[in-house]
Amino acid sequence: MPDVTNFTFKLDGRVVATNDAIISGREVRALGGLDPASDYILIQIADRTSRSIGLEEAIDFREMPHSEFLSFQGDRAFSFTVNERGWEWGSATISAADIYRYASIDEDLELILDSAGDTVIPADGAVTLGGQGVERIRSREAKTVVIKVNGRSRTVPRRKHSYREIALLAYPDANFEKFKYTITYLKGVHGAEGDLVEGENIEVKNGMVFNVRRSDKS
Repeated sequence: MPDVTNFTFKLDGRVVATNDAIISGREVRALGGLDPASDYILIQIADRTSRSIGLEEAIDFREMPHSEFLSFQGDRAFSFTVNERGWEWGSATISAADIYRYASIDEDLELILDSAGDTVIPADGAVTLGGQGVERIRSREAKTVVIKVNGRSRTVPRRKHSYREIALLAYPDANFEKFKYTITYLKGVHGAEGDLVEGENIEVKNGMVFNVRRSDKS
C-alpha cells in the first residue's frame, strides 16, 4: 500500500503524521490524543515566538512544513513579550529553559524581566505570567554567570577567575600553605575541559562545572 502520509508535525515532542495539508486546531489536538480537544490550549512555536491556536483555526502545513505545538490543559492563554516579540503560553509560568529554547537565545546571554526593574531571571528559574499587565522579557550580555562548584550553584561575575578564587568558592576557609587544591572543570567556553592549576586564570560561562578536591600537602 502506498504511503499517503505527506505531512508531519511535532506535538509535545512527539511526531504526528497526517495526509491532509490543511487541518484545524481541533484536529491537531485529536491526532495528538488530546480529548476532549476543548480542554486543551494549543500553542504553536514558530520563528522564535509562540501563539495560541483556536479549535477551528486552520493550519496549512504547506506554508509551515515543520510545525511544532505544545499542549496545556486549561482554558487560558497568557501573553508576554520576549525581546519585543509577542508570545502566548498555556501555563501561568514559563521556565527560563523554555524561553532560551523556543526563542533560540544564546545560553551565554542572561534573561531580564524588564517589567520588574531589570530583574535577572536565573537560568534554572521561571517567570510568573498570571499577574496584572504583560511581562516583558529580554536578553542581554550577562554581567554574572551561574557555575557549579562541587555540585553547588554559584553566581559569579562574568570575567576570568583565578585558581585561588575557584578554590575559595569550594572551600571558603582555604589554606593554600597547608593544603593542595586539585581543580578540574567541564563545559567551559567552547566546551573546554581540563585542569586549573596555581597561577592560571579561566573564563567562566553559564553551566560550567568545577570539581575541587582538597588534600594535605604533607
